[in-house]
This record gives sequence, C-alpha cells and structure tokens, in this order.
Amino acid sequence: MSKRDQAAQMSFELHSSARLLRRNFDRRAKAHGLTRSRWQVLWHLSQQEGLKQAELAERLDVAPISLARQIDNLEQEGLVERCRDDSDRRCFRIHLTGAAQPALETLQRLALETRREALAGLSEDEIGQLQHLLGRVRQNLSREVEETT
Repeated sequence: MSKRDQAAQMSFELHSSARLLRRNFDRRAKAHGLTRSRWQVLWHLSQQEGLKQAELAERLDVAPISLARQIDNLEQEGLVERCRDDSDRRCFRIHLTGAAQPALETLQRLALETRREALAGLSEDEIGQLQHLLGRVRQNLSREVEETT
C-alpha cells in the first residue's frame, strides 16, 4: 500500500472511529435522557465553569442562538445558572448547579464504559502510543487553525 493510500485509510479509520465512539456514547447517554447537546454543555462546563455564553458556543462549535436555547432549557431544569459578568454587565457566565452533579457522575460512568469497549484488547503501551500519536495529529491540525485566525 502506498504512503498516500495509507494516509487516506488512516483518515477514514480516524473519522469512522470518532463517529462510532460518539454514536456509542450517545446511545448510552440517551438511555439516561441526555442528548449530545445536553451532555456536551454539561461536560464543557465541568471542565471550566464560568464560561461566557459566547466562549461556550465557540468551544461547542455551535451558533450562539442555538446554545442560548439549550442553556434556557438546562436553566429551567435547574442544572445551570447564568450569572452576570462582574466586568461586563452585558455578558453572562454559565455555572453548573449542585443539581447537575448526578448527571455529571452518570456521564463519567458512561464515558468509562465507552472507553473500555473502544479500547478492549489494547495493552497499556498500545493505549499510550495511540494517545501520543493522536495528540501529535491534533497538534498538527491545531497549528493550521492558529495560523488562519
């Protein structure tokens, strides 16, 4: 197989694996009433609370208006709250509430189950090598994004 064919096959495998990983996790999350848009918002906020709505929309790669509706719903359910930004009264920062903790614990458990299934049969060394190589691919692609912004 030529280097060009290998690269094309690798791109297909990477895309297909990521799609199947999302699908597997989505299936598990759906059984708990957590759609992809809901769990992504909760997960991102668990990684960094107090993001501005615009920052969160950018991280999620969604239109701010779509995120606003999602935040409205999560706020009505008591899972998040909007707090005025002290330095810019036009902005809101989004915070998780204590009521979000059970959903986050469920998400962590589902993520662990999904990773176990995805990585079944791989040794610790292979998992480390895969993580390292994917990190390098991400770095390469991140440089391209940084150069265009």
